[in-house]
Amino acid sequence: MYVTIVEGAINLSEKNKYYSIGKVSSICDVPIKTLRYYDQIGLLVPQYRKEDSHYRYYEHTQLLTLHIIRKLRLLGVSLKDIQRIIQNCDNAAMEQCVVSRMHEISKHIQELQDQLAIGEVLLQRLNTGNVFLQNKNQDSESTIRIEKIPLYHVISTRRIKLDYQNSDVSIDRWSELIELAKKYHLKTMGSIILTYHNEPLEQFYNKDCDLESCIQVPEPKDGPEFKQFGGFLAATTIHIGKNEDIIQTHVKAIKWIKQQGYVINGPISEEYIVSPIDVSEVENHITKVIIPIKRV
Repeated sequence: MYVTIVEGAINLSEKNKYYSIGKVSSICDVPIKTLRYYDQIGLLVPQYRKEDSHYRYYEHTQLLTLHIIRKLRLLGVSLKDIQRIIQNCDNAAMEQCVVSRMHEISKHIQELQDQLAIGEVLLQRLNTGNVFLQNKNQDSESTIRIEKIPLYHVISTRRIKLDYQNSDVSIDRWSELIELAKKYHLKTMGSIILTYHNEPLEQFYNKDCDLESCIQVPEPKDGPEFKQFGGFLAATTIHIGKNEDIIQTHVKAIKWIKQQGYVINGPISEEYIVSPIDVSEVENHITKVIIPIKRV
């Protein structure tokens, strides 16, 4: 048969138009290396190959098939599944495969959104902590302020912790909160808060401590783990550095409250803005002390 080259294609007859591998690569936006691999595994074998040069040439219908392959690859369908679909001309299998991939993609998108939300919360806390670090040389009493703590939903645990030492990080309670949030399919927001349902400063004396830990969630669920935090007036101050030194911050705040004509009106809390599970440098740990108050 007489073969002539015409504009990147060869005509074996007037009815059949064949395309070189370079032309197919350009038309279908598929690398030549990929086309050679498809040929190697039998997914898309060129219809014609010149005996002398072994140049590959594809039929027009194969370009259509390649577009289908490319679309399925963009969806993340495996080459094995694509080969089965193409070889069997199985539209039902193709539909099932596409539905399955869309489900996997949707799940992956949700996972990425969850990761993004975690990153946004952590970044916000780190930014807040950096502001306090820039002003850490201020006198601790000058950082004490009175504020209304907003009311929001939290997931919490509360029970007695034997021989409690405030210098220890309650990682067991923190991990428990994270697992509870996962159980109820809830995103956590903000920082972990520890509340001491004891007399002020008792948590520093190695006694049994009625300890509650909580973290904000977007909405409550049915269950004893859900409650509200906030909705009260409080004196707040910031502690920077080692947790074992935070007793000094508590003492200064309590003294300041009395001097201003207030009394303590509820259990004292600590909000871990930048905690030991966020950054390893102790000098960069930021804790907010929250003491509910009222006028005498």
